[in-house]
Amino acid sequence: MKNSRHLDEHLIDKVERAFAEVEYPGDDDLTDSSYGEEPRALVNDFRGKTDWKQLDVAFLNQAPDGWGTALSFFSDNALRFYLPAYIIADIRGDLDSYDPVARLCSSLTPQGERKKIAKMWGGGTMGSRARACFAKFSPQQLSAVVAYLRWKLDARAGHDPTIEQALENYWLEHDVVP
Repeated sequence: MKNSRHLDEHLIDKVERAFAEVEYPGDDDLTDSSYGEEPRALVNDFRGKTDWKQLDVAFLNQAPDGWGTALSFFSDNALRFYLPAYIIADIRGDLDSYDPVARLCSSLTPQGERKKIAKMWGGGTMGSRARACFAKFSPQQLSAVVAYLRWKLDARAGHDPTIEQALENYWLEHDVVP
């Protein structure tokens, strides 16, 4: 167990270093969606939260407004900024809300990547949307995400088809940092 805990701390350090220089996207770039209550609630909850390291787990688990679905509604820039808070909370076993794996992997599986997005939300497919979002990640950030997904897969006894397929279909080909 001690080695596992050491690995977890190493992974947390890797995530923190990879995302350390990401700038707060600004209050006007927290979500791309304006449909429904959750995007408005997300903006209200995250407005002015300029340091992801200061967000406590209780906040992450409930935001926005008790739904715990912020990862679903973040803009690409806001996701890149806040993602490390969610990943680290998950590694520490404190995340009870939306699993980061869903945002990082579901749209990169053969089943998810071909799903169409309504024109009112920009059109295209879920896969093209996810790839455009993750293309903004630096090589170090991509590597940290791959390390997290491998850790998550290991935590699930080495079997999770969603993670396995997303790693194979996208993440591993972008993991160029040793």
